[in-house]
Amino acid sequence: MNKIYLFTILTIFATNFYSQNTSNDSIKRFNNLVQQLPQTKNDTLRLNLLFDIHYCQQALLGDLTEANINKFDDKFTKEAIRLATSLKKFDTLKSLTVDIGFIFDLRKEYDSSFFYYNNCLSAFEEANKYELTYAITQNIFYNNSLLQGIIKENNIRERAQTQKINLLTKIGLGVLILFIAFLIYFFLRSHKQNKNLRYQKDLIQKSKTEIESSINYAENIQHSVLSNENKLKALFPNSFVLFMPRDKVSGDFMWTNQLDNFVYVAVADCTGHGVPGALLSIVGHFMLDAVLIDGKNKVPSEILNNLHESIVKSLDQHNSNKKGNHDGMDIGFLKFDLKNNKLFYAGAHRSLYHLRDKVVSEFKGTRRPIGGTQIAYKKPFIDYELDFNQGDLVYCYSDGFQDQIGGEENKKFMNKNLINLILENSEKNLEFQKNELKEKFIKFKGTNNQIDDVLIVGIKL
Repeated sequence: MNKIYLFTILTIFATNFYSQNTSNDSIKRFNNLVQQLPQTKNDTLRLNLLFDIHYCQQALLGDLTEANINKFDDKFTKEAIRLATSLKKFDTLKSLTVDIGFIFDLRKEYDSSFFYYNNCLSAFEEANKYELTYAITQNIFYNNSLLQGIIKENNIRERAQTQKINLLTKIGLGVLILFIAFLIYFFLRSHKQNKNLRYQKDLIQKSKTEIESSINYAENIQHSVLSNENKLKALFPNSFVLFMPRDKVSGDFMWTNQLDNFVYVAVADCTGHGVPGALLSIVGHFMLDAVLIDGKNKVPSEILNNLHESIVKSLDQHNSNKKGNHDGMDIGFLKFDLKNNKLFYAGAHRSLYHLRDKVVSEFKGTRRPIGGTQIAYKKPFIDYELDFNQGDLVYCYSDGFQDQIGGEENKKFMNKNLINLILENSEKNLEFQKNELKEKFIKFKGTNNQIDDVLIVGIKL
């Protein structure tokens, strides 16, 4: 028995001694790496050294949690990301961006995580490294879910506190009338309670302000990523984009690209609006880039099928255990063959309108979305092919304009009225058409709230 007891004590002692030596070795290695940094001037060697310091810190801290995340010194990681971007070390950039995004998410510094996600995606797009965007877009979706949870939690807390204030006010008034003899007692008690409630309300207001600041930052990110009107103007000088988001950020977006003699234009309407729609629009933008890598010879219906499969995979919509995951988009996709004056089109719930000699032709989109609840929907996308002449006009738009409530009868504007409005002004220049559509929408809406994002794209060929 004594031998067993002695053996157990020695085993524990040896284990602790080994763990302490391992920890001391890791600390010595970290300090040694940091001491080498000032003498390392070569950018490539310095990046490798910073990369080792980054992961050495993670090894020292163990699993990163909210409890220990502030001990992580991110200055080494930030410099490593800067060097990786400059040296075009995209695999290293992807790993570091995912890590620092996770670190800032744990710290609830969402502006910072969006900043690094956006810079990384822009670097990948500029270098045509679309295959690396998947990990980053997955992190954006995770951050979106986390941010939406915080917004929902704060809204619930604010409503609960408001109800609590109203209830306590009514109770205070009743007590004041029924028990006048205890006026001083209840006054002091109510004063203390109101002080606590004001403090809690101030905390809620502060949280609300921080969330609004994050949404403003998201607006800047979306504008920098999706601002394609200038790009469209460079491809088609006689064109316009009427973009009127319902909120600060939008679920509608336009996308353009060019490969050789082919020009591609997409007009998309993502599920919802506001922050969820905006984040899906950014992901949709980069997925269209990725789908087009080997899609130069594909017809629009094939591109839409590839986009549908990418959305379903990215949102894990094949997983039947995930309820409520119905995000997707409606989209019109145009492919211009500038060499042969041909236009190819396919749409998901979105139609294309072609105007020649005051005659409007409609090319209807297939009645199915991209992604969403109909992942097993077998109805194929329909391709259209038409020859275009100089001076022809084409229009494609989301459903926000025609679904707006307003006018004398307070009803929807309706699609037929929008087509008539376009036809009435078709002989005017494109800038005049854009302003006329905008003024008509504002006048029709009147004092009603805007119910959806508005996006109309017009091109004169």
